Amino acid sequence: MKHLTLLLLLIFSSSAFAQIKVACVGNSITYGHGIEDREHDTYPAQLQAMLGDSFLVENFGVSGTTAQKEGDFPWTSTKEYEKAKAFLPDVVVIKLGTNDSKPQNWVGSERFTSNLETLANEFASLSSHPRIIIALPAKAFEFRWSIRDSVICSGELKQIKKMAKTNRWRCIDLYKITAKIPESFPDGIHPNPQGAGVIATEVKKAVIKEATKKLTINN
Repeated sequence: MKHLTLLLLLIFSSSAFAQIKVACVGNSITYGHGIEDREHDTYPAQLQAMLGDSFLVENFGVSGTTAQKEGDFPWTSTKEYEKAKAFLPDVVVIKLGTNDSKPQNWVGSERFTSNLETLANEFASLSSHPRIIIALPAKAFEFRWSIRDSVICSGELKQIKKMAKTNRWRCIDLYKITAKIPESFPDGIHPNPQGAGVIATEVKKAVIKEATKKLTINN
């Protein structure tokens, strides 16, 4: 609440009175696979409701996509990639890695983290100078669609944290919080509206902190 109050004060003291634009980059978990009412119940939609009218949250999730450009369906090969950059966000939340764990995509952590870092730097270099938030992948409770939780655990989590720390980007541990709510992942991979709400709550904290930092720097 303290951060939100400070943020609102900064917004209303700005001459532009512009909304803080938040881009949610990701795969099917961001897109909202399996969620019937995507307009209201995906994590980006719930994040928008939590943050209110001072923010504009856009969902750039594409099901099946990878962080790796050499993956079977790179997120950077989609229309959402160009749309997200054209959006000129103030804050970018990148949640990729689940599909990178598939056997046909995984060749080791070096290529994965390098591609993820390159993507984040592309956003960081935009004229809007967005704050970058790297989200650890959600826990995969079942082996489905060839997604391997063992690879996420052993090959991704530690390496993503290290990469984010090196670049001084905020890293949020969605793996840890989703591991506590298996009942909210009915197919073992994708959250239901309740699970998406848990993710949105965690992302909201990070977005407020990063938006506050950006506005503090710009004012």
